[in-house]
Amino acid sequence: MRMVLGYILAVVVVLIVGAGAHAFFNQGDLAALGGEFSIGQRVEWILHDIAGMARLYGPIMGGALLVAFLVAGLVSRFMSGLRSIVFVVAGGVAVAVALTAMTQVFGITAIASAREMDGFIGQIIAGALAGLTYVMVKRPA
Repeated sequence: MRMVLGYILAVVVVLIVGAGAHAFFNQGDLAALGGEFSIGQRVEWILHDIAGMARLYGPIMGGALLVAFLVAGLVSRFMSGLRSIVFVVAGGVAVAVALTAMTQVFGITAIASAREMDGFIGQIIAGALAGLTYVMVKRPA
């Protein structure tokens, strides 16, 4: 049960943090061009991106995390002292691979903010936090 809950929460984390990072970097790009946004507008934008990205980004990243966590589970059997690190790295790598694969298949970067390195790293951090969430929830009490 903890495994399923950990996975579901990890997908929620990657969605919220990934969409939040996407909104943050897009807001920064527009602010650099002279755009000004209130805190309320920024929060509304982030919530809009979370809702908008949930339909495709959530399942794509959820699939990537599923594969990564299965592999991480096998790897962590041989590296039990590094279990948390293995899952954090697996989450980050899952997102990087998913974004890179989408770019290769579709010829465009599916997440606009990930076209630049800082946005790409922001997405990887979202995956790493998802991995940390998974291992923390799955860990026996």
